[in-house]
Amino acid sequence: MGSPGHTVLKAWPTPGAASLAFEGRPAPGLKPGRPVSMGQLLAISRDPLAGDLRAPFSATVVGLSPGRIDLAYGQGLSGQVPEPLDLKSLEGEALAAALKSLGVARPGRPPAGEPALVSALSPEPGLDLPAALWLDQKPTLQRGLGLLARLWPGTGITEILPPRFAPLGSSKPVVFRDPFPLTLPSFLRRKVLGLPAPRATGVVGPETLWAMGAVARSGLPLTLIPMTVQGFHYLAPSGVRISDALSAVNLKPMAGDVALLGGLVTGRPTVRLGRGLKAPDLALRLIRSGRLPAPPAPCRLCSLCRLACPLGLPVDALAQAPLAEWPGLHRAAREALAGCGGCGACGLACPSRRPILLLAVAAGAGDPYGRAGNDPPPLGE
Repeated sequence: MGSPGHTVLKAWPTPGAASLAFEGRPAPGLKPGRPVSMGQLLAISRDPLAGDLRAPFSATVVGLSPGRIDLAYGQGLSGQVPEPLDLKSLEGEALAAALKSLGVARPGRPPAGEPALVSALSPEPGLDLPAALWLDQKPTLQRGLGLLARLWPGTGITEILPPRFAPLGSSKPVVFRDPFPLTLPSFLRRKVLGLPAPRATGVVGPETLWAMGAVARSGLPLTLIPMTVQGFHYLAPSGVRISDALSAVNLKPMAGDVALLGGLVTGRPTVRLGRGLKAPDLALRLIRSGRLPAPPAPCRLCSLCRLACPLGLPVDALAQAPLAEWPGLHRAAREALAGCGGCGACGLACPSRRPILLLAVAAGAGDPYGRAGNDPPPLGE
């Protein structure tokens, strides 16, 4: 499903292969050697908020292992061609089930009485995809906004916009001028709604609206994901391998290079270049080995990390300890950093580049996006 007339987001060339991760069970009858059609069901997700896995293009299944399906592109192959679903009459739970079947991941609904926040803000450095989608894909986003209202009937929707951005549909949007990291989803809810503790539920980004709007238009499964690769915005097939994505923008990884998935604050590095890209990654950036940050220096006792913390947590008291002692500080960190949302502001503010976010995450800090993943946060962000 392409997007007619897109300008800011480039179309992705047909990939040769895809590697798709999933948590659930493979579709019945799926096995290596079988052809699949674009949009065909590959796996059923066990998470009710995660979309089922659909084939991003016509291909042959070349690998099937627990949690992973590998595809090789094949033009003209015939599998099970999906029939479009009519979403016009659906709402609430019936609409949620249809979206899951079509491969659309849904955000967590806000608590009763609280509005959903539709945010066009770039949540952190390196993630300007939300703004690109808002400027380039407005008709699709408006269609997704209408679907969101039917998905959560009775829930108010408030648009949060940067200055000079036009709203999608609301008459009284909130203009938000604060810098990073208060634009991260969990802290945005705290800032706008005055909540005592940050939570990531109820914040909907343009990438989610785009996915909902895309399937609302055609009724066909979602096969593309918005993605930023080395600063350029694309609509790319899901599952494109990191190595192939970098090759498509004329980048060849060298020994010691690291691929960063996500923004520069909460992004996660990986050297597994055969890993397939998925919607929560949002961005891919190659960091050359010669440009990696220098090893962290001793704490300067400046307390800038504590001043940067949106919650005012005593981060500096823990950051002063030598790195070798950090593994023994988990119990103290759990008590001192209770309520930490994992936004990374402390590490971003540290002039010594000490990996403070690692300590916070190890102590149980929440992810500001509500994500779950095996890749660790980057050192020295």
